[in-house]
Order: sequence, then structure tokens, then C-alpha cells
Amino acid sequence: MTTEDEKELDRLSGMLRLIDGQLDAGSPLREALEKSGIALTVAFLHDLRAEVERHYASKGEPLGGDERSHLRGLGIDPDE
Repeated sequence: MTTEDEKELDRLSGMLRLIDGQLDAGSPLREALEKSGIALTVAFLHDLRAEVERHYASKGEPLGGDERSHLRGLGIDPDE
């Protein structure tokens, strides 16, 4: 992980901490937030930041054929 990656991960983690501070102690949303932080950390540690950024940039766009096929291969129907 590069120094730039570390800075970005720290920036994003800080945002997650801010969100965490706004949740009630027993909030079921905390699980999703914690798992998001773990997933982000794992992605950065495995040098997948570019992949994360690519997916973020394409958020809200229709899925491509390869993405649809990949989801179907995972047992997920993208049309549902």
C-alpha cells in the first residue's frame, strides 16, 4: 500500500467514524458500517484501491454484460 493509499484509507475511515458516532449504540446499521470499514481496509491492503475507485465511479450506471454474467455466476439475479 502506498503512502497515498494510506492517506485515502485514513480519510475514508475518518468518515466512517463520523457516521458511527451518529448511530445509536444498539443500531443494526452498525454491522453494515463495521463490515464496510473492514472490506475497505482489506481492499486497500490487497492493492485493490483502483478497483474500488472504478466501481465507485461507475455507481448508478447500468451493469455491463460481464458484470451481469459475474453476478449470475455468484447466484445473484441482477434483474431482481
